[in-house]
This record gives sequence, structure tokens and C-alpha cells, in this order.
Amino acid sequence: MARFQVNIHGKDALLNKFKQASQIMTKETSKIIYETAVEIENKAKNRVAVDTGALRSTIRATRLSNGSSMIKAGLSNVSNSKGHLINYAAFVEFGTGRKPNLAYKTLDNTALTKYAEDFKGMGKKKIKKDADAYLFNSTDELIGKMVNRIKKIKI
Repeated sequence: MARFQVNIHGKDALLNKFKQASQIMTKETSKIIYETAVEIENKAKNRVAVDTGALRSTIRATRLSNGSSMIKAGLSNVSNSKGHLINYAAFVEFGTGRKPNLAYKTLDNTALTKYAEDFKGMGKKKIKKDADAYLFNSTDELIGKMVNRIKKIKI
């Protein structure tokens, strides 16, 4: 009768890698998400319609403490050079007509359409402004690249 003996070398190193995997993934994913948010910020700033430059100056990517990131546009408590509040970011993005222009490949058009409807006919003026998307289309273009980068994280 034959006897076999198996020795596994590096078992402890492998187990240690598995223990660290969650921390490594969280750290690297957070980094990629923030880098993508900054790319979206830059792309949106290059796309946004410019009159005074006030709206462009409010577009900011921010890293949050939970590892996610946020991109904001418009400030309800800051005025532009003409004295108008910069609270019109969504009206520029979605327009004020009946249907928002939401031809995105990746983003959920249903959720965005519902959100965009909140800005239809909100102003006192009865001016129909076409959508001049700058933020969500920039996001749509870069989200796939972000996911692919996350998939390539090595532990």
C-alpha cells in the first residue's frame, strides 16, 4: 500500500492575503471611484454652457468618508456676477420643456426621467429651454470605464 504526503508551502501567506482582500478592495475601489468623479467633473466643466462661468465654477467632485464620491453642480446660497443665485444647474441639465433629453447607454433613464420631471415648468417665466446636458452624459460616458478598472483590481 502506497503512502502519500502533501506539504503546502505558502499557506500562511495565502491566508493572510485573503484576510487583507476586503481592505485592499475597499481602498482601491474608493480610489477609482474618486478618480472617476474627478474625470466626470472635468468633462462636465468642459461641456457646460457658459454665460458668466458661475455654474461651471460650482461643479465639484468630493470624496466622502464612507469611500464613495459625490459630484455637485450649482449652489443655492451663492450668487453669480449678475447677482443671481446659482441654483439652476438642473434646469440647464434637463431643460424646462416637456421631455428631458436622456439618451444614456448606462444610466437608468427611468429614474433620471422621474428626477428630471421635478424641474419642468418650475420657473415663473414661461420659457421653454432645451436640455443642455453636461453632468449626466459625462457620467454615462465614464461609468463603464470605472467598472472595468474596478474589475481589474489585483489582491
